[in-house]
Amino acid sequence: MNLDGLKIFSSVFLSLSLLSVGGPVLGELIATLAPVFPKSATFSVDELGIPYESVAFPTTDNLTLRGWFFPAEKLDAPAILYAPATAHDLRSGLSFVTPLHHAGYHVLLFSYRGHGLSDGNPFGFTYGALESEDVDAAVQYLYEARGINQIGAIGHSVGAVSIILSAARNPNIGAVVAASPFNSVEEIWETNRPTLVPKPVLDFSMWMSELRKGFTRTDIRPEDVIAKISPRQLLIIHGSEDKRITEQQVMRMFTTAQNPKRLWIVEGASHSGVRSPALDILMQKIITFLDDALIPSVELTSNLPVTQ
Repeated sequence: MNLDGLKIFSSVFLSLSLLSVGGPVLGELIATLAPVFPKSATFSVDELGIPYESVAFPTTDNLTLRGWFFPAEKLDAPAILYAPATAHDLRSGLSFVTPLHHAGYHVLLFSYRGHGLSDGNPFGFTYGALESEDVDAAVQYLYEARGINQIGAIGHSVGAVSIILSAARNPNIGAVVAASPFNSVEEIWETNRPTLVPKPVLDFSMWMSELRKGFTRTDIRPEDVIAKISPRQLLIIHGSEDKRITEQQVMRMFTTAQNPKRLWIVEGASHSGVRSPALDILMQKIITFLDDALIPSVELTSNLPVTQ
């Protein structure tokens, strides 16, 4: 091989090497980027025709999260918050508002840090590590600022992971609906690793993500803490055609959890299909689950005088 050929070979080899390493890093950055939130985004909430308030509340690290609060007719009603999936903001929970509101619930939709109108870095998504702290902040807002004692949480994908992590340390979450949660961030990365990406390159990409975003993979192991949700009620929902999280993985999660717990397998639903349309179709059954978990049963008492 002459000198020119060697230069060409070296250039191609270097380019392919950089692509094999930099490609996954760039792909992760794009896949977790917060969606654009245009000024017209509020039109979608106005179209619901349900009274709401634009609200803001702080995180423990002095960021401000923003969202929409839909008050129930009864002040002492329970509240439900929704935690979105990766690269989604509060708009992804809008389809839940009408059925939950009609069922008598307060509803809180909010955006994670760096998403929607919330403060923070739009490139800083942490797979549930910091997002679960944002769920903590949302629960604290409902409990302290709104005086709501009964709080349930619904989450999809990373949102499900975030509410599991939050509920494991936060007794003020009284019921958890976790749709398509993963057991650990290492496992979800490995399950979704492209065939052409060697495992060492994947590990390097995760290390770069941890370093840049300020989290550690050990922070994101919901399987290790899900048992702490008991004795509060837990519902896990999974799609039979979910290619990102296998049925064997979700069964391991469910086995680790403690009673009271339920598992619904949605036949034919993919990972994204669990959120839409499955959760919307199942919403009335989910409301029945939430009613059972959050609304105390009324005991009938006799009006007759008590005799000694």
